[in-house]
Amino acid sequence: AQDFGVHAHATAAQAAAHAQVWVLAVKPQVMRAVCAELAALARERLPLVVSIAAGITVAQLQRWLSASDAGAALPVGRAMPNTPALLRAGVTGLHPRAQVDAHGRKAAEQLLASAGATVWIEDEAQMDAVTALSGSGPAYVFLLAEAMQAAGEAEGLPAHAARELTLQTVLGAARMLTEGDATP
Repeated sequence: AQDFGVHAHATAAQAAAHAQVWVLAVKPQVMRAVCAELAALARERLPLVVSIAAGITVAQLQRWLSASDAGAALPVGRAMPNTPALLRAGVTGLHPRAQVDAHGRKAAEQLLASAGATVWIEDEAQMDAVTALSGSGPAYVFLLAEAMQAAGEAEGLPAHAARELTLQTVLGAARMLTEGDATP
C-alpha cells in the first residue's frame, strides 16, 4: 500500500466487499480456503470472478463459492497470463463459464488486456494447452536464446556481442511474426 498506493486488507472478504469484479490470484493449493471465506459474499453479490490459478476449474470455483443452488448464476471465468505480462507484453487465455455475459466478458478482457493481448478459449479443457503453450513458452524462448548466445561465444564472439546479437535476433524475429507477413 505504501509503495504503490493500492488498498490493502487483512482478509479476502474485506478486499472483495465492494468490488464488482474479483480477481483471485492465489496459489492453487489455497484457492479452496479463499473461496470458503468469500462464499457468503459471493452468493449475496454475484460478482464476476476471474481466477488466475492453474488447474482450478470453473466447476470447482463455482462449487467452492456457492454452498447452495443460489450460486448457480455466479459468473466465473479462468485466466492464464504469462510472465511477459510484467512488461505489458504478455498474452492471457480466458475461459468463461456460461453465466459470464457479454458485459462480464468485456470487463474481464479489458482488465487482462492491461497486461497484453487476450484470447478467448471456449473449451475449458484447452486451458491446460494454454498453460503449456504461452505460460511455459517464455522459458522455451529463453532456452533458445541461451543456446544461441552460447553458440556465438563458442565461435569466438565476445559475450556482450553474442548477447546483443541474440537478443536483437529474437526481438526482430518476434516483430516479423507480429507485425509482418512472416509465419513460423
